Amino acid sequence: MKLFKKVLLLTAAIGLVSVGAFAGNTSGNLSVTANVTAACVINTSSGAVAFGGYNPTSGTALTATGSFTLQCTNGANPTVLMGQGANPGTGSSDAAPVRQMASGGYMLGYQLYSDSARSLVWDNATGVSEPANGTLQTITVYGSIPAGQNVGAGSYTDTVVVNVNY
Repeated sequence: MKLFKKVLLLTAAIGLVSVGAFAGNTSGNLSVTANVTAACVINTSSGAVAFGGYNPTSGTALTATGSFTLQCTNGANPTVLMGQGANPGTGSSDAAPVRQMASGGYMLGYQLYSDSARSLVWDNATGVSEPANGTLQTITVYGSIPAGQNVGAGSYTDTVVVNVNY
């Protein structure tokens, strides 16, 4: 019987404490915010435009493709620009680049395009708008070396800066 009285008293005490602890109730709203900034990441390290062997006597232009990856925040509206290269030719400008690869004192003209028909020169003035959906995208670059250039044998190279405005 003593045990029953102790359990009964303990239960009553817990009930009184619990009721007293929640004597009132109130609520409020907590504001939670974040700012998402537009951002882009470009990687040009693995997709060189590698033309291979050019035969100036063949009478045929040489074409090649390369690529780079681009990932931009949704809604960033990126525009990709391509510079004139390290060896711009006479009359070259950001709007109308005259690109050349160099080997010693020789220059081998070429051009980069944004379309597979090789009709839209990729410039450094208006550039090319790319969709931004937040995912990693592979962007193809189309290149062409015109036929019949009188150049010496050698290994020709150029470096073109790719900028992304967003």
